[in-house]
Amino acid sequence: MIEIIGLALLANFIAWQFSPLQELKNKLKLYNLPWYFGKLFFCHICLGLWIGWIVTGSFYLGLVISFLAHILKWIFDLIEKTYD
Repeated sequence: MIEIIGLALLANFIAWQFSPLQELKNKLKLYNLPWYFGKLFFCHICLGLWIGWIVTGSFYLGLVISFLAHILKWIFDLIEKTYD
């Protein structure tokens, strides 16, 4: 269970939270990629699905990780709104 939550957090950090990686994505202009590649780097849901599927080897666990990544992003957004 802790691995699933850890992978969901990893997907969120890669997609939104980790600042040096965000700067690297902007320098490499990954946002100019076609939508199917750009979503992989900027969407926490898609990234959670792919990371979960690759690491666990199970598509269903990938879906669970993707759902948890979405819930965690929603919680992060609520916390940011509270303190802004």
